[in-house]
Amino acid sequence: MTKKVLQADGSYCYTENCRVHTPAQHALLNTKDLNKMLDKVDTERSPELRKYPRTAHLHDSPGATSDDKWASPEAIAHMSSGIDLIVTEKMDGGNLTFTRNHFFGRSLDSGTHAWDTHAKALWAKIRFEIPEGWRVSGESMYARRSVPYENLPGVYIVFGIWDETNTLLSWKDTQVWAELLELPTVPVVYEGNSFNEATKIWGKTHNTDTSEGFVVRNANKIAYDEFRNNVLKWVRADHVRTAADWRHRDDFAVNTFVKE
Repeated sequence: MTKKVLQADGSYCYTENCRVHTPAQHALLNTKDLNKMLDKVDTERSPELRKYPRTAHLHDSPGATSDDKWASPEAIAHMSSGIDLIVTEKMDGGNLTFTRNHFFGRSLDSGTHAWDTHAKALWAKIRFEIPEGWRVSGESMYARRSVPYENLPGVYIVFGIWDETNTLLSWKDTQVWAELLELPTVPVVYEGNSFNEATKIWGKTHNTDTSEGFVVRNANKIAYDEFRNNVLKWVRADHVRTAADWRHRDDFAVNTFVKE
């Protein structure tokens, strides 16, 4: 019987014409390197399978680590040029992506963790309302991490939506689509075109005991390749304050939610 077989280079063949694998190639099939390679193949095949891009830190962000990216001079100049800006609260949750056909976290092969089961149930309920090729980006908020929240509007809170061209919708369109999907969006802290005001307002209305920080973005639509110059963040110092073993426990703390 002809059988489809995965090759070490990520391609497929059929049993009658497969190459002979060396021991090293067999080992490759069980490594994370292959998972990354297949992620790349799947991403090229489907616009839905793209990870949320990394957001650069503002220069005065105390929560940045050695692995993080800093805002470039080009990004600061662009954000300071008088464009329309939106500042939203940075929620202390877990990054999750909803598409019509997929549900994943920071990694495409992240699986479903216990604290994401409520969000996954929500995804299963609304997935066919998401247009083909679109991605909804948001925070999984069921588990209580370093910041405790009371009376949240939902277990999944949207901070961005991407269309089939891999463009991040404007904030106005994001709110419209989130409402159509009956999903809440992250709280807005500022709307305007002053980058100086945008980066100062959070400190006047929030504190580091009850908020992780803020995100400032271009309020208009953003091409994926231009994300780095249009979305920046500020994160409090030592923002991860949970016990090291919380991800391995079944009795993790949870946030509370508004009752419908």
